[in-house]
Amino acid sequence: MIKAITDENFVQETSQGIILVEFWAEWCSYCKMLEPVLEELTREYSSNIQIKSINVETNEAIPAKYDVMSLPTMILFENGEAKEKIVGYYPKKVLKEYIEEVIQK
Repeated sequence: MIKAITDENFVQETSQGIILVEFWAEWCSYCKMLEPVLEELTREYSSNIQIKSINVETNEAIPAKYDVMSLPTMILFENGEAKEKIVGYYPKKVLKEYIEEVIQK
């Protein structure tokens, strides 16, 4: 299951390890399409990478800090530092290849 995070606990939740954070909103149809893909990837890669989500409608500070302008947006954090931003919907195959590259580094 993807862990929901907030403005308040964001720093703590992204401070250790490799974390892929999805920025989403209830009204975003591509976010809804991405959710089951991320759920599957969470199960497959739980020992290598954590996938978390933040709702931009109820949490405004963090999306503003990272210039999230389009949804869905995913930002890869490594030990608290933002490394890469991915904007838009991508199928599981593409995201799986991306995660494989990240954990190989």
